[in-house]
Amino acid sequence: MIQVESVEKAYTSRKNTVRVLERVSLEVRPGEVCALLGRNGSGKTTTIRIICGLVLPDAGRVSINGYTLGEPEYMAQFGALIDTNRGLYPRLSPLENLQYTCMVRGMSRQAAVERAKHLLEELGLWDKRNAPTQTLSKGMLSKLAFANAIAHDPPFVLLDEPTLGLDIDAAEALEAQIRQMAQSGKGILLTTHQMEVAERLASRVAILSKGRIAVDRPKSELMAMFARQTYRVVLAEPLLEDILPMAHSLDETRTVLEVSLEHPRQIYELMDKLRPAPIKHIERLEADLGEIFKTLTKEPHHV
Repeated sequence: MIQVESVEKAYTSRKNTVRVLERVSLEVRPGEVCALLGRNGSGKTTTIRIICGLVLPDAGRVSINGYTLGEPEYMAQFGALIDTNRGLYPRLSPLENLQYTCMVRGMSRQAAVERAKHLLEELGLWDKRNAPTQTLSKGMLSKLAFANAIAHDPPFVLLDEPTLGLDIDAAEALEAQIRQMAQSGKGILLTTHQMEVAERLASRVAILSKGRIAVDRPKSELMAMFARQTYRVVLAEPLLEDILPMAHSLDETRTVLEVSLEHPRQIYELMDKLRPAPIKHIERLEADLGEIFKTLTKEPHHV
């Protein structure tokens, strides 16, 4: 388990001190995809870099599987993809880069060759295995950096904006790999500004706001907390009269109606009011992660 306990970080200049993280606590369990979300400057990347050992916290404790930062075994517990620190050698080929990473992490030469081949095939890079890495496209580089992060098959993986800049096919392939890793029992901590990516992948969501954890809950629980009593009704004929007492809106054709109810029982009142009009379809609109994120990061919240 990744455990971040009461971590604090501030940067001081001659003019002022900026507190980036304030008593941040976070856990990532095996088999879990935890999306760490936040606006620009909220402390997401700083948190990832502290876990990686690239930045030292001012206070607090970080451990992975019981090993604390500074112990030799700590670094073997995770792989990391950080956009500003891809760790690739541009003149080496993808095959050579992955073999090197595997051997540095303790694999035999034969095991390193097999692992590198497997990852390149899985990510669709086998045809480029012998090309200099510096000649690869941005999308290919992103996939190779991801492969490099997981080359030694670590129990935990840290991903900072893993799908940024990828085309749709590359992004889908990467997302499939992340799901597969979680299903195999690996713990994943990822940051992203793409709410739809977090909604598809995450089983748990932690939101940073102004350097503090505003919420940290299973995604299903968080979505249920913000469930709306809003319904979309599609009518077969235009609604000619405004006959509804509850808050609602109509589209230009007056056939698509969105209604906000104060309690679930009002659905029967809605149906009764609409009874003369033939209804083609009715559905409840669910809150999406983007809406929840915007609500929680407007002002400090603690849920």
